Amino acid sequence: MTDMAEPLVLELGAGFRDDEVRVLLDGREVWAGTGVSTDWSIGVAAVVPLPVPGGTGGRVEVRVGHRARGTTQLAGAPGTADQRLRCDLDPDGGMTLGPAPEGPWM
Repeated sequence: MTDMAEPLVLELGAGFRDDEVRVLLDGREVWAGTGVSTDWSIGVAAVVPLPVPGGTGGRVEVRVGHRARGTTQLAGAPGTADQRLRCDLDPDGGMTLGPAPEGPWM
């Protein structure tokens, strides 16, 4: 049987409103989007695949225009507990970035 490890993903969740978002992995941009807004029916604005070469960890940074920025360190490889991250914004511009809560994103 083949091991079908899930890819590492970042969920952009609550609080996004027509934002310009950039996602960097170890300082290199891996995803960018404009007009990113939370779909409140599912609580997600976007799901971003994160390329983690060689199954190593890395540093993920999320930049939301000029209003928020956050980083987190990946401790594991795809297929481990760190395979889903989530980024939420509060109304004051604060960012929460870290492991996603249990359950599927959709």
